[in-house]
Amino acid sequence: MKRLAQRTIFLLCMIQFGWMVPLSAQNLALDFIYGGINDAESILQEYLKPYSNIVGSDLNAGWYNTARPHKLGGLDITATVSWARAPQSALTYDMSELELSDNATISGTNVAPTISGDQDVRPEISYSQSVDLGGDHFQDVEYARYTVPNGTGVDFFPLPMGQLTVGLPFGTDVSARFVPMVGYRDYGEIGLWGVGGKHSISQWLPFLNKLKFLDISLQGGYTKVSSSVHVVVEPLPTVEVPPQQDYNWDDQFVIQKIEGWSMNLIASQTLSVITFYQGIGYASSRVELLLEGHFPVHSVITEGDDLGKTTYEVVENPIQVKYENFNNLRLNLGARIKLGVLTLHYDFTHTLYITHSVGVGISFR
Repeated sequence: MKRLAQRTIFLLCMIQFGWMVPLSAQNLALDFIYGGINDAESILQEYLKPYSNIVGSDLNAGWYNTARPHKLGGLDITATVSWARAPQSALTYDMSELELSDNATISGTNVAPTISGDQDVRPEISYSQSVDLGGDHFQDVEYARYTVPNGTGVDFFPLPMGQLTVGLPFGTDVSARFVPMVGYRDYGEIGLWGVGGKHSISQWLPFLNKLKFLDISLQGGYTKVSSSVHVVVEPLPTVEVPPQQDYNWDDQFVIQKIEGWSMNLIASQTLSVITFYQGIGYASSRVELLLEGHFPVHSVITEGDDLGKTTYEVVENPIQVKYENFNNLRLNLGARIKLGVLTLHYDFTHTLYITHSVGVGISFR
């Protein structure tokens, strides 16, 4: 499995959005699958966790820059860039805390880098199985060995999004985000979509409605990003007895689908051309991680003429796991400047990861 980390970052930051991030020039061998499906699932999930958390935090940002809804037929078109940064604690993980197979042995350090980390000395994992040779004679046969992959050293990246908001009756806005699936050569593809809404509370409370500079609303939004990265995992050259059927290993993909949703109570104060806004609410993110295609899972032959020799089994679509990324209180603070129909805004959000957002838009009514 080659270059997964570089391609993931490249896809997110170059293909779709045109952003450059520093990439490691080192070829990464993500050979998790050799030791078995369960171990591969545990390690891959832990390795990609900062990426999932960064994207989940970015997806829940940038939905609003005022609590005041548009008038009926009003609209704005806004381009926002949000970026979350992984904390120091997310740059590594402890492999001894993973529930790996009894056949696995970790040598060297137990501390491994995540996709956002960078570490020269990394754990090495070997897999051995005891084979009964008969006559109470047993032999340990090693069938896989690899060094866990390094990270990119990139602990953040920006996620730009375009958003259209339209004013409806009864002090309500609806918003939509959409980027079609975009691919590049054989690296893979990425795309996103989202929907949201905002409803004024101030209009129903006479004492608040009299304060023309103050607006209070309920707001919610949902966004989903899907990415597909092409990888190549071939059997180790140490395999002694390959299966009769041959594969070209060209159908392998790592797929991540990350969802983010939030519900917020927001307030804004408009003073001439500047608006200050605040929000408090709840944010959540979920991840679906898939390994699609045919992959080699190594093992030892335990009977027959090839007793004690290494081989592999071809497994189709070996990993399909869904898990909750985070559920957190969400706090938001920002400001917007409106010059005619042009708007500029910046805000700071604290959920699982601290997130910054900047944006520019055109707003009518």
